Amino acid sequence: MEKLHFEHVDLLVIDPAASARETIKNILYNQGFRNLYLGASLDELQEHMSHAMPDLLISETELEDGDFCEFVTKLRHHDVGENPFLPVIGLTWEATPERVRSVVNAGVDDLLTKPLSTGHLVNRIKALIKDRKPFIVTSEYIGPDRRTLEERKSGIPQLDVPNTLKVKATGKEKTVDVVKAITSVVAEINVQKLERYGVQVCFLIEHILPNLENGVVDSTNEAFLERLLGVAKDTARRLVGTKYAHISELCDSLVKVTDSILATKDQPNDRDVKLLAPLSQAIKAAFVADDEQTTATVRQIHTQIDKS
Repeated sequence: MEKLHFEHVDLLVIDPAASARETIKNILYNQGFRNLYLGASLDELQEHMSHAMPDLLISETELEDGDFCEFVTKLRHHDVGENPFLPVIGLTWEATPERVRSVVNAGVDDLLTKPLSTGHLVNRIKALIKDRKPFIVTSEYIGPDRRTLEERKSGIPQLDVPNTLKVKATGKEKTVDVVKAITSVVAEINVQKLERYGVQVCFLIEHILPNLENGVVDSTNEAFLERLLGVAKDTARRLVGTKYAHISELCDSLVKVTDSILATKDQPNDRDVKLLAPLSQAIKAAFVADDEQTTATVRQIHTQIDKS
């Protein structure tokens, strides 16, 4: 194995227990890490990352002042921080099925159980440098691909993401190049996310419509409508500057219609309900159609909305 150089790696360690922070610091210092930043809370984690992104985050997953897994999900979706591909190692005293599931679904690279073994921690860091898992993008998840070989037949492609930890530890690439790569892959992931959203919009509307057409909005339907509203809003936000920017008016219309249905859920407006199906079909088609076709569909739907 080639020699790794850790002296230029920026590493952030978050743990409420001072003894745990000191243990991790000593382990890593002995391995050659010199740029070590220590914190005790989610607030300190967020504060540090608002000023500078580390190359590796090692953090206790149970923090008293916030939800660490929610933070990682936001990180992966590029809602916080400048590098959604930051390698993340989570720590826990109890690797319960629920804890493991939450960590995995958030997009953490690895979960280690305390008390930490020096060899295990160092080996996991080296694995993130030498053999990090590629990422996948779905409507709800962005992170390391943990699918089985059979599940990978679904057609969702893998992405090799930029890794500043690897760049600094091996010295094989220039930091400026990896920064450019982060921007490029973020844009690619954004497009993939939009395409997954297009599929999810159709799925949600397909499951919402039967009850709505019968004038029924139960708790399940309301949850689907809330999710549809969230997807429509996030899609509109992500469309800016992409090759799918021409779909934005359709998403704005979907937000308006879904908002109206939620506001009148005790007695949904028939016009709103009838617009969901054509909106779904139009958004699905718009991801494969050209601007001219989409523009015509947008005009037609806006005409129906304006008649109300």
